This record gives sequence, C-alpha cells and structure tokens, in this order.
Amino acid sequence: MQTSRPEIQDAPGPEGMTFEVTLKVLGISTAYAATLSYLERHFPIKPDHIWAEVAGGVLISLVPVALTARKTQQVDWRLYEGAIWRSFIAAGTPIILWQIGEAMLRQIELLRYTTARELKSAKAYVHDTTPLAERGGDRTRRGDEVC
Repeated sequence: MQTSRPEIQDAPGPEGMTFEVTLKVLGISTAYAATLSYLERHFPIKPDHIWAEVAGGVLISLVPVALTARKTQQVDWRLYEGAIWRSFIAAGTPIILWQIGEAMLRQIELLRYTTARELKSAKAYVHDTTPLAERGGDRTRRGDEVC
C-alpha cells in the first residue's frame, strides 16, 4: 500500500514548529546580519543590491518553516500561520538591532565631525570672555612688562 506522504518515524511534533524553528531562524538571521555587515563595510552593495538583502531575509524567514512543516505531522493552518509570524519576528530582530547599531555609529561619527569642524572655526570662540591677548599662549605678557 502506497501513501502520498511516507510515514516518518522521527517526525517532529507540533511543538517543533513553535520553538525549534524560531531558534533556528534567529541563529540564521544573526549570521545573515553579520555577513551583511561585513559585506557593506568592504564592498559597495548599497543601494543597488537592497533587493537581494530583502529577498534573502524573506527566504530565511519562510524556508525553515516550510521545511519543518513538511516533516511535521498534523499541522493545521493556525499552527503554520503562527510559525510564520514567529519566524518573521525572529528573523527581523537581529537585522533591526544591527541597523539601529549602525545608525548610532553614524550619529557618533557625525557628532565627532561637526564638533571638530566647529572647534576650528572662529565662531567657536565668540562667547569666550577671556581677553584676546590671553587666548593664544604666545602673546601673553611678552614685551610689555615693566620692570
């Protein structure tokens, strides 16, 4: 007697769809975010290849759930839909945290740049109350001392 779906002795139960797949997706997504970070620092992949980054993220979210659902017995649509939502959240979290970190690094670099630039301009000293002769160390009390 042939069946369309062979019986698998070690088929995971519905619990595998909830936690195991979510943890797998979280791990794969973390590695994916680290890879993208490396690639963006060493190669000019933005903005021309954002479509590939998004497609990779979607595949990371959907493929593990689909493969596990094929191996799992007694999967109904509610369990499958819940696994898809958890997978998208698990895949998006490391990427979102990575992008927040990148934005913070860019903000710090911008603050350093603007601070350094402002200190080089004359406007940085407009509210300085020290006398002009004492601002530069070379001109203080040279030649005008009376003995």
